[in-house]
Amino acid sequence: MIKNLSKLKDALSKCRGTWAWVGQRGIDAFTMLDFVSVDAGFCCDFGEEYARLWTEKSLFSVEKDLGRRENWGNQDLEMLWEEPTRKRIETYISGVKEPINTVCYRSLKVLENDRRFRVLAPPLMLKDLFDDKLRQLELFSILGVKTPATFVCPLAETTFSKASDILDGPFVVQPPVGSSGENTYFVNNETDFERVEDILEPSQRVKLSKYLPVPSLNGHCVVLKTREGLRSIAACPSVQIVGTYGCTNRAEIYCGNDFSAANRVPKSIREEICTIMEKIGLFMGTEGFLGLFGMDFLLNGDEVLALEINPRFQGSTMLLSLLQVDRGEVPMTALHVMQFMGLIEEFTQDFLEQSKKMYRTPYKGAHLIVHSLKDEPYCIEHDMKAGIYTLVNNSIERVRNGTTYRDIKSPGEWCILGNLPEIETKIFQEARFAMIQTTESVLDSHLKQLESYAATFVNELQSRCRVLPFNGGSE
Repeated sequence: MIKNLSKLKDALSKCRGTWAWVGQRGIDAFTMLDFVSVDAGFCCDFGEEYARLWTEKSLFSVEKDLGRRENWGNQDLEMLWEEPTRKRIETYISGVKEPINTVCYRSLKVLENDRRFRVLAPPLMLKDLFDDKLRQLELFSILGVKTPATFVCPLAETTFSKASDILDGPFVVQPPVGSSGENTYFVNNETDFERVEDILEPSQRVKLSKYLPVPSLNGHCVVLKTREGLRSIAACPSVQIVGTYGCTNRAEIYCGNDFSAANRVPKSIREEICTIMEKIGLFMGTEGFLGLFGMDFLLNGDEVLALEINPRFQGSTMLLSLLQVDRGEVPMTALHVMQFMGLIEEFTQDFLEQSKKMYRTPYKGAHLIVHSLKDEPYCIEHDMKAGIYTLVNNSIERVRNGTTYRDIKSPGEWCILGNLPEIETKIFQEARFAMIQTTESVLDSHLKQLESYAATFVNELQSRCRVLPFNGGSE
């Protein structure tokens, strides 16, 4: 029986096949590197460190082939199977004689239809079922889970005035599907509403929710099918960082997670969030959904309000996995992998119960995602490499090599991860161009704004990037 990470690695080393990671960011493969080697990477972005993870023939990147970086979303993964990347993928697969054990940020239909891939993720059909925000509202209602004041209608059937009267102030508009704030629109006035009308179809049914300027929390939960039946195990949530000045120009955009800040959230609130996730997870399990998923919440005083379900890996999953391993836990991502490999019975019920208790304690660490602040595509010049940085006289300086926060030696240090875009990459609006990790908390006492040292680091990181118009010239 598996009781620790060493035994887990031994068990997975005996499995046939090669291992692959599929996700928007190649750097997220660190999610699984503690318990299994990754032979191939399929991702949207491309960074300097990727050559250390994969050889040229086993790395497939949309950005590398097209020379542009966008705010890659779930749907963009499908671009991997378009030319010119598809041809290289087919060449690689033809040389692989064993099954490709494929850990996915989310499943893809092209993978599910190709028997050469063993897809270790919930089927796309189930992912789409639980990703629909309008269906999520029905699920929350069935299970008695509180949400912000909300109503649903075709966009053309409401106005700014009508919606703001119903919801008593500013509100949020969301179509059924979207992630990382990409299809989320904060509406404070008529101009904001007109912008939404310009983007979405008038007939599009949308979810309109009351905007609450309160902390946002994010959690993980894993659904397992054991001999004793379904189990749902949640981990202590983190505080979500959204719309942070310096990291983005849009109030809706996801900018990271502060796990350390969860220590400032009352234990009763953290436990309530875990209980809600486990209840949701058991319901999803009865519909066939297994594996890892996430949820977002609002903390409105002492009231917990559910925002949405993320039926897949999340932007915070990689950091959570590293933190769990460093605390001596078998990470939730490993439970996910073992479930889809048909090996979950290698864990005893006692071990799963013990893990569940360990996961409830807050973790220590945070990450920030820095986005482009320009409205037009551009190229950047920078002299930065992945590694450990610190602030010296309000200027960032590189002090040593480093891959993740594990290489940090003191509280004042940061790790810039290895997915910085190459020089001359075309950077599109709101594209993520840097991810940074720290062992410290980054949020202030109100859990909404960055602490001054974190804000200074982000601003200095932005200033180190010289913006060049894509068609030449200087700026």
